[in-house]
Amino acid sequence: MMLSVMVVGAGAAFSDQSKIKNTEAVDACTALNIIGGYPDGSFKPEGNITRAEVTKMICVALNGGKNPAVSTNTTPTFSDVRNNANAAWAEGYIESCAAQGIVSGVGGGKFAPNGNVTGVQLAKMLLVSLGYKSENEGFTGNAWATNVNMRAAQKGLYKGLETMDTAAAITRDNAAQMVWNALQAYEVEYKTTLVADSKGQLSSQITVQDKVVGSTNDKITLLRDKYDAYVNIGTLVNIDGKDLTIAMSNSDVAESDTKDTAFTKLGTDYSSLLGQKVKVIFKNGKANDVLGVYATGDNTVYKALLNDVEKDGSKIKFDGTSYSVDNNGKISTTVIGINGTTTSNWTVDNFDTDANKTSLNEVTFIDTDDNDKIDTAIIIEKVAGEVTGVASDKITFNGKTYKYADESIDKNIAADDWAVMSVDLYKDCKTIVKADVVTDKLNGTKDKTAYYQYQIANTWYNIAKNNDSGYDKISIGDTAKAYVANGVILNVDTDDGTGA
Repeated sequence: MMLSVMVVGAGAAFSDQSKIKNTEAVDACTALNIIGGYPDGSFKPEGNITRAEVTKMICVALNGGKNPAVSTNTTPTFSDVRNNANAAWAEGYIESCAAQGIVSGVGGGKFAPNGNVTGVQLAKMLLVSLGYKSENEGFTGNAWATNVNMRAAQKGLYKGLETMDTAAAITRDNAAQMVWNALQAYEVEYKTTLVADSKGQLSSQITVQDKVVGSTNDKITLLRDKYDAYVNIGTLVNIDGKDLTIAMSNSDVAESDTKDTAFTKLGTDYSSLLGQKVKVIFKNGKANDVLGVYATGDNTVYKALLNDVEKDGSKIKFDGTSYSVDNNGKISTTVIGINGTTTSNWTVDNFDTDANKTSLNEVTFIDTDDNDKIDTAIIIEKVAGEVTGVASDKITFNGKTYKYADESIDKNIAADDWAVMSVDLYKDCKTIVKADVVTDKLNGTKDKTAYYQYQIANTWYNIAKNNDSGYDKISIGDTAKAYVANGVILNVDTDDGTGA
């Protein structure tokens, strides 16, 4: 029984999350209200975006995430929008983008609102949104696509999309990445200077440069200008209720807008990102006004059960695959325990012990710097126990009383059940859930010296030897009723093979 799914990054809980490649970009653009999911909970990352849809995305982005009050002209600019049942809703957005030079038609006075947007078309729209002028940059005419691609590459709009065919219809996934790249790019402005030739004749020379603002002539990103948003980068090291803390290296500080490491009053649970390199987006430079927290593209995350982890020389092995370890064989390991959180350096040997073979604990291994070596581990402690009493307002678990009002307790737990406890960092309480119940024939046993293994039906489970329940007396052929969690038997009853 292994938690063997590997994921890259971490993000919003779309039903098709595993299909999203640009998770950071999708998460950021979702929180900034630029792009969203469908009513069925999916994101459809491989789907395409229409020309009408992209005009709304850009209008919302340029209005700081709020739906702008757009208007329509008495005489429409394009003849195929207002009377188009599938596109009339976007007329105001299309008119707004056309007035700003962000979009143009397809010829013949038409816009083709339901047509797909290509990568180079979206790049042109975003470049104009950043301040580039089509007439100055050659974004019109026969060579427009070549000129757009050159500027887009220089401005970083294709970062992470280097293999994308810019002439093809862009997917929702890649569109989010391009928009996110544009939001983090500096806006531009044009500067006119007078230049004298050899005869002293003056002429105007227009050059484009990154826009500067304020008394100190600071460059400004589209994200800062339109959202007044700041971005800090660091490793998520602690969550305490609705507060979180990141640790920033010198390089993180250099890439961040401020040196803030503590953020408060978060309305979303980001505990799944513990140990990962993240970006924190917050408004007005205030650490208590967080827009979102997102794993960067540098993280590779592996989830496993501690009882499945073993040593393979100097490597960590789980689910049949071995992984190299960074930092001279030391893994920065945080244990989210029932009674508190501790962090220390673990070696490969610490993960491969007899005690771990019957542990319920879950472990997340992380490569935070994209070098294919594990450097961080987060262990979630899981503690098993018997529920000896259940009342309307409380239960007794492992000899202690826990109230429904104070903890997150499974409503299906009954007296004599076995359950598993862990900590909910975001809600700042204990979580107690009923263990799974398996009832079937015992088909095999193994004595592993430090623990037993029982095969119930077709599944093998580990079970500790240090108990006085006589589990070693169980015989093959008996019918077993076992409480199990994370591949470990917590408690088991059997008949004697005769049904008694």
